[in-house]
Amino acid sequence: MVEYTPRKVFVLDDGRYLELSYTEFRQQKGTYYGRKFIPLHGMLMEVSADAYKAFYKDKRRQKYLNERSDDNGDFSYDMLTTDEFNGEDILVDEVADTAGQAEKNLLLDKLRQTITLLSADEQRLLHQLFKQRLSERTIADMYSVSQVAIHKQKTRTLAKLKKLLKI
Repeated sequence: MVEYTPRKVFVLDDGRYLELSYTEFRQQKGTYYGRKFIPLHGMLMEVSADAYKAFYKDKRRQKYLNERSDDNGDFSYDMLTTDEFNGEDILVDEVADTAGQAEKNLLLDKLRQTITLLSADEQRLLHQLFKQRLSERTIADMYSVSQVAIHKQKTRTLAKLKKLLKI
């Protein structure tokens, strides 16, 4: 049960702990028969039956959790912590940045309003390029024009939109 030879043993004697060497403890082995000892920091310490049960219950639970963790491939980001790097820094905060989201929503509203100021052809081109994600070549084939013509129209439309947005 003991994986190492303890240096000292503490036994209860009239409510106080008595310190013995491990050799002395082994010589008086019969005297301590039936008493409960737990290993602590390279020593054995006599404890009550309840404390003994609680200690080993916790130890079994920890062993079970470690086995489950190994089976599931869990690992602690604390293991990645070094002098130069904190392992928890790689965790991403998934809570949305409300101020950033509010700013983005305001800009999107302004963009939607500004797009309505463009001509129907310009709006259609932007819709096909950015909403439907069609290529310039595909759009050019749809209208029987060159890809260069679509590219120039896109450039002019985006410049006009930028000017209207005053970015």
